[in-house]
Order: sequence, then C-alpha cells, then structure tokens
Amino acid sequence: MKIFILGSGNWGTTLGILFAQKNDVILWTINEEQAEEINKKRENIFFLPGIKLPENMQVEKKYTSVINEDDIIIMAVPSRRVSEVCDELIEQNIKNNIIVNVSKGVKHTTLQTIKDIVKKKIPTARFANLSGPTISREIAEGLPAKAIIASDDIALLFYLQETLQNSLLKFGFSRDVEGIELCASLKGLVAIAVGIADGLGFKTNIFGLIMTYGLQDFTTIMEFLNVPTKTVYGIAGMGDLITTCLSENSRNRRFGKFLAQGKNREDALKAVGMVVEGVSMAKTVQKLSKFNLSIPMISVITRIIFEENIDIKKELMTTLNSI
Repeated sequence: MKIFILGSGNWGTTLGILFAQKNDVILWTINEEQAEEINKKRENIFFLPGIKLPENMQVEKKYTSVINEDDIIIMAVPSRRVSEVCDELIEQNIKNNIIVNVSKGVKHTTLQTIKDIVKKKIPTARFANLSGPTISREIAEGLPAKAIIASDDIALLFYLQETLQNSLLKFGFSRDVEGIELCASLKGLVAIAVGIADGLGFKTNIFGLIMTYGLQDFTTIMEFLNVPTKTVYGIAGMGDLITTCLSENSRNRRFGKFLAQGKNREDALKAVGMVVEGVSMAKTVQKLSKFNLSIPMISVITRIIFEENIDIKKELMTTLNSI
C-alpha cells in the first residue's frame, strides 16, 4: 500500500513527510520540472523551504505511477479544483479507493461540501475528511498537533487512525463530515479580521475582541446551517478558528494584514502566494445576508474585502464599538 498525495503545497508536503514515518509516500506535482527540482534538492523550496524530505517520499508529475485499489489518495488541492481532480481520477479508473480530503473549502456558490462533490463524481469511493488546528509549518518543524478525521464509515476511521497517525499528528474522530468541512471553510474570515487589526498596529486587546465577536458570528452561521454544537466548539471548529487567528503563518491572517497595509485584494492575494479560502467564503457570506443573520463582525470583513476606497480602520472600530 502506498499513499498518494495530490497537491505539493505546504500542507500536502507536510503530510507527506509525516505519513512517510510509517508508509511509502508519492507526492504529485503539476509538472515534471517541479518534481525534478524537489527530488534533486530533497526539499520543497517553493512551499516548505528548509524542511528535508524523507527517503521513502518520492515526488512525481501527477499520474506518472499507477494507483492501485488499496492505495490511499490524499486530496490536498484547492477546493475549487476538487471537481476537476475527480474527473482526472475517473480517467485513471479510480473507483473504490480511500480518498481523504485535507483541503479547507466548499463550493461557494452552493455551499456544496467536498464530500458532496467527491461522492457525486466517484460514488463508490470511501471518503474521509481531515481537519483541525494544523499550521503546516509548525508541524513540519517538529511540533505536535491534533486533527479530526471525519467519515460516515466507522471502520474507515479506525483504519486511517492506525495507518496515518504518527509521532507528531494525532487524530480524534467525528461522523459529522459536512459540519467539519463548513467550520473549516468559515473560520478563515475571522483570521482575516485579526490580520487586519495586526496590520493597523493593534495588539491583543483588539485581537481578543475580534475573536470573541467573530466566534459569535461563526456560531450563528453554523447554527443556521444545522452544524451541531459539538462540532462548532470542537477542535475542528473553535480550535481551528483560534489557531488560524493566532498564527502569523496563517495565510488568511497574512492576507488581512496586507489589506490593512494598503494593498488591494488582488495584490494581497499575490503577496500571500497561496489560496486564501477565507476570501472565497466571504462571497458565500454575502449571499447569506438575504436571510438577515446577525453577523456584524463577519459582515464588516466582507465589506473590507470587496468594497473599494473603504476606511478600514473606521469600519473595523465602528463595528467593534457597536456590538
């Protein structure tokens, strides 16, 4: 059995390093040049510089090797590419494999989760989702973390724990797959707000306010979407939200900081250099406004992201003082 990781970003690479403690890992890149560069240097200088790859972790252009039915597929691509990747897997005759999604996002026009997309495309696949407070750089540098594996298949949960758990990354279980995915998608908005506050020169007093009011809005939306309270206040909900807000390595927080420093949305995204799911989720939150949900903290963040010539400091502080 091998573990194939689709996506060679920082999280995909980190998981490859971790899972190679107990298994042979193949990390797939988009092109041959990138694969050769990483293999030659034994380091992903594009996304995880300074971290050496283990010898039993090989890097290839995607679909170079054949995936056997007992191999595990880790889907570490941006959520917007999941449907396309499923089509590619179908072309490779993938039907019954275990597919573990580790990306954080939903189809923002419909709130369709990655589980929904994968199961519609490959209905016989055994699907699980891995999520939680897991900043990849910290784990890659040898610091421990705990995540949640969510699946409808209880036997699969135990199998994945036995197969994937390692010295640094431990797992809890959940059967609320959709709730876990929705929490992972939304929490980035609160981290963007903390990043904005950081970029404006504020410190922990304001960070604490933002996280408190942001969690209230987060809970309001999750309740509207029928996500159980246990999921909202678990490590894949509140735990992931807090971690994303606190970590300066969080791409959502970095994006917010760039906005506050004067970059427009597109330039801030380019400066981060990776997908910022909180921005996509903000578009979905705008659609939820028709339901008259009381989410003042998250609403002001969506305005800051999408409205031009907005006084960011005034908007943020007016909101914080009026809640």
